[in-house]
Amino acid sequence: MKKWVFTIAVLLIGAIQFTSFGQDGWTWTDPLESATQGIVHGKIGDEGDFSRLPDHLKGQVRTPVWNLSRHAAGLKLKFSTNASDIQVRYLVSGNLAMPHMPSTGVSGLDLYTKDASEDWVWIKGDYSFADTIRYSFSLKGQPTTLREFDLYLPLYNEVVFMQVGVPSGATFAFVPKSKDALPVVVYGTSIAQGACASRPGMAWTAILERHLHLPLVNLGFSGNGQLEAPLIQYMASQESSLYVLDCLPNLVRDTFSESEVKRRIRDAVIYLKSKRPTTPILLVEHAGYTDDLINLERKTAYQKRNQWSREVYAALLDSGLSDLFYLQKEAIGLSMDATVDGTHPSDLGMDQYAQAYARLVSDLLK
Repeated sequence: MKKWVFTIAVLLIGAIQFTSFGQDGWTWTDPLESATQGIVHGKIGDEGDFSRLPDHLKGQVRTPVWNLSRHAAGLKLKFSTNASDIQVRYLVSGNLAMPHMPSTGVSGLDLYTKDASEDWVWIKGDYSFADTIRYSFSLKGQPTTLREFDLYLPLYNEVVFMQVGVPSGATFAFVPKSKDALPVVVYGTSIAQGACASRPGMAWTAILERHLHLPLVNLGFSGNGQLEAPLIQYMASQESSLYVLDCLPNLVRDTFSESEVKRRIRDAVIYLKSKRPTTPILLVEHAGYTDDLINLERKTAYQKRNQWSREVYAALLDSGLSDLFYLQKEAIGLSMDATVDGTHPSDLGMDQYAQAYARLVSDLLK
């Protein structure tokens, strides 16, 4: 009953907003009302919604995973316009912020474009967080030529209504996903989902995506990236340029024994290889905790998992498996001030993560 009430409220608010702002010289477009397939980038499949898993997986994954899949982490919209002013208004279903992560990261947006040299340019947005969240982006002093934009959606919230506005008379069109470039598919934890970037474009997955100039699918599930079969099978359904398995931070609890951790790593790799034998797979170690000098228990937990992971990796290589790669903790190299709480990266930590990935992935995808 509550879900239906909430849905009706969203529709009414959307209708009211469209009426009250539709006569102010702006043209507003709802991306989910587009008839074109593949409008939402950063997801497997062409479903026109802001969710990361399809409806048919609801009964196959655990409830926490399903709920987190409603968060728009890694999803984005691409559009082209000649407007020098762009506005976005939208509604989310959850809390705007968390104690260790600001509203701009949990519920905010990020807008990027490219300059004449094809280098990425971040566009500052003015924002207002209320029942309806509003962002306003301005390209003052720029020629009014047609250019393409990437709009990153919130990392830790569900988007239930969105409209993008440009001044009336400006050219505007959403750009669907390209069928030519195979994505990198990342299965991970809260760190992959984006905790605790200050804004969506600073999640390490987003930084890496811009570096590689390849699409990326973010299957990071906060506290619940556990190398589970339904997610591995779902990854394999997407032909990809690379599969990334970065789940060790969610396998450090005592309930995950040595044999269980090793089994999950081994089963995940073997299944992906059985379905996509030529697609490279990257196993990633736990990057450690920046408070491990004063917390020996946490340090021992991640060191054990990393050792178990190395042993499985070596055994898989010995078995003749090819195109299997490995990213070590030392290569990630989180510095002392790279987290907000000893675990989750700040923007500094996110950049360190992304650079470590980029150094390895850029070479293996050549």
